[in-house]
Amino acid sequence: MNLHHIQTSEQNDNALTLCLRYLGEQDAIILCSDAINALLDPSWQQALAGTKVFILEQDMQSRGLATHLAAVISGLDIDVIDYATFVSLSLQYAKVITW
Repeated sequence: MNLHHIQTSEQNDNALTLCLRYLGEQDAIILCSDAINALLDPSWQQALAGTKVFILEQDMQSRGLATHLAAVISGLDIDVIDYATFVSLSLQYAKVITW
């Protein structure tokens, strides 16, 4: 059970692509910083369907994406979390892999 931590935009980096290639059945992904922008793209929404995804609320708010992502969040298995929850998750999973 791994928590995959993605920080970079899918337009500038292939971290999310690589992560999905190695994602285990019980793994989860946390999108933060510019990686949250991937959720605006329908092809990434489809690629993440069926995967447990967390996003940091502060990063979503600071990018002005709360309204844009509301439907995406309700349609996929996405939890909006704060930093305290991120720390708790990092302790619950066997490994945290930062891409």
